[in-house]
Amino acid sequence: MDDFNNDYFCVLPFFGYEYYEDVGGSHCCLLPSTYNINEIRQDILNSKRSKWCAACWNLEDKGLKSDRLLKNATMDFYADRDIRFIEQDVKEGKYSEVLVKISSTNLCNATCTTCNSSSSSAWGALARHNGIESKPYSKISKSRLDNIDFPNLVTLNLLAGEPLLEPITFEILEKLLESDNTECFVSITTNGSIILNTQKLDMLKKFKKLNINVSVDGLGPVFEYLRYPLNWKEVVENIAVFRTIADTVSVSYTISNLNVLYHRETTKWFHDQNLDYILNPVINPSYFRPGALIDSVKQNILDTQGTTKDLDFLLNTNNSPKDELDFHRMLTEVKLQDSWKNINIKDYLPEFYNLIAEYY
Repeated sequence: MDDFNNDYFCVLPFFGYEYYEDVGGSHCCLLPSTYNINEIRQDILNSKRSKWCAACWNLEDKGLKSDRLLKNATMDFYADRDIRFIEQDVKEGKYSEVLVKISSTNLCNATCTTCNSSSSSAWGALARHNGIESKPYSKISKSRLDNIDFPNLVTLNLLAGEPLLEPITFEILEKLLESDNTECFVSITTNGSIILNTQKLDMLKKFKKLNINVSVDGLGPVFEYLRYPLNWKEVVENIAVFRTIADTVSVSYTISNLNVLYHRETTKWFHDQNLDYILNPVINPSYFRPGALIDSVKQNILDTQGTTKDLDFLLNTNNSPKDELDFHRMLTEVKLQDSWKNINIKDYLPEFYNLIAEYY
């Protein structure tokens, strides 16, 4: 089967689909909105890097693990079929929508620094309180769920503003149970703040391949600033509970210019806690990109953290004029958010504040 082994193959354009609470959807959240799925599929089958998939190629070129590699490994493992045979199936036209992701709602209890009302109803309430028009609470139409082949799903990823806060999450899980598909790999991305009752915990226990993916972007006050007003101690306690019901507990680690200084201590904690993590560098808004810092701040971070492959990639040490412009835009945004939330960055991220104080 080596003839079918393709370094450019990705399962998502063939087997994956993401449903959003609005009408839209996508084969992959990393694709630009104007992507051409037929062109991507043809590029893959021609063993060609598709221009639409730059997000993954950029990571892989830096020696980092991309979502392409992760999803290929997931399909290989949970479908119990070698990725080379899966690729051959695709060449023979044998593929269907079995890797499904549902972003069901923007209902959320957090106002994360790099987020907005599109993904968080709490952000919407905060913005409206300060006179800014914003997206109201919304959730996916139940009729859209009728398009999903629940009996044959291989993986189901559930995310939202905060999926464990949204009742429709458990209605979706009930559809899987009604389909007698407890073998489906179920992954739920949560901010870790919701205390589940016994009934919901018992429901989750019925899935044999359950992963709880907790969003953790820093430790202690760093976490509490970036995911205000969540409580770090409560999240740590919930992680312990998740470990009693889930096959695996993992971390979704969003990294921005606000927490890149704390990268080493954060990843060390993941390692010490035996938590696998997915690194999600902020792309939008661009002023929260990890590399949106002036050169002197970047160098100070490298001097403090030590130069590593991932830090060099995240910081984009070949500084550009846009990095400096975005850095100053970030300062303006932080001041605005702090005033809305009645908090101060220097009380939560004092080490980072000291690096930016003269510009702040």
